[in-house]
Amino acid sequence: MTLSFKASMVGPSRVGKTTLLTAILAETETMLAGSGISLVMDEATEMRVRKNRKDLRRAVEAREFDAASLGGNQSMAFYDVGLQAVGDSAASIPFSILDYPGGWLDPATRARSPQAKENWAACEAHITESLMLLVPVEAAVLMEAVTPAQRRAVADLLGFEDVQAMARKWAGARNLPEHRDEPAVLVLAPLKCEKYFDDNGGKGREGARLRQLVREKYKTILAAVHEEAKDRSVRVIYAPIDTYGCVDLMEGEWIETVDADGDPTLDFRGHYRFREIPPEVRPKAAGTVMQELCRCVVSGQDAAERRRAAAALATYQTALERKSERKGFWGALDYYVFGEALDNRNARLGSRQVMAAAARRQEQLKAVMERIAREPADERVEEW
Repeated sequence: MTLSFKASMVGPSRVGKTTLLTAILAETETMLAGSGISLVMDEATEMRVRKNRKDLRRAVEAREFDAASLGGNQSMAFYDVGLQAVGDSAASIPFSILDYPGGWLDPATRARSPQAKENWAACEAHITESLMLLVPVEAAVLMEAVTPAQRRAVADLLGFEDVQAMARKWAGARNLPEHRDEPAVLVLAPLKCEKYFDDNGGKGREGARLRQLVREKYKTILAAVHEEAKDRSVRVIYAPIDTYGCVDLMEGEWIETVDADGDPTLDFRGHYRFREIPPEVRPKAAGTVMQELCRCVVSGQDAAERRRAAAALATYQTALERKSERKGFWGALDYYVFGEALDNRNARLGSRQVMAAAARRQEQLKAVMERIAREPADERVEEW
């Protein structure tokens, strides 16, 4: 697998993971505007993002919003993106974010799906190697459940048991020798929060209740993470996100259905509308994800520089040697941030002028990444 800084999403089907990724990338482009650093994507990622943006554009032009029409991912996909100095592909910081059908979290569903069986080992490997575990939460499911039957259905709709099992596995992997000293962050991200806040064009004032419900419902998941990673630090970030920024939930419909075991339960479908004509898509707080990834890299850079100062360079290099291809966070950090990629390229260059220009672009990239990492978080975002 290509050397990169990894992140993974863990959430049920139809929670909006693919649309969230599109919002993350849109806010990242805004953060990078005018910096001399661009957001780049591999071909497959660009095609997926383009389709999602195209579907949303059609809804905007039609002035009719149907969240269900923005289809989720039906197969495993790696969103391979990078921060890159303009005009220099060698000066780049790559990230790989895993998306996959939420139904795969359920062992019974995996057992019935040949595609899940074939790809689940790769999914688990990526998740356990990830610096960040991103847990998307459909805010309306939490907020609109008022009857006992609706509240009972919340646990299944948000996949509490399956999310907890995967979060526990991710946290346990943080104690492995190869990951023990890496940064680690868990992001709880309620999505489609437009109805509940008044800071992005809406009129809602229920942010405190949403926070309370997330704390209550995800308490056992957070406890499992801290239990598994009790010998090290895991940052927990609460980031309620406006995925679109121009829609309002008008009605939550609870539909009688049966679960995989044939037991009666309820499904939820939100009915939305654009709050303004013409609509203006403006996600909010989605940039938190890229900001936290940059913080992981910058904190790792600081830690590695302290190591370098405390030990002889030869000893440090010996400790980081790989018998085969470099793997993991520290290998990626050494290669991309400390300039091994640049050194490898410079060894093939004969011009000092070209080499100096490449070094300047590498420093520019590091400076922009540090700026993103150290900017204040969105006012909605909290560290728990």
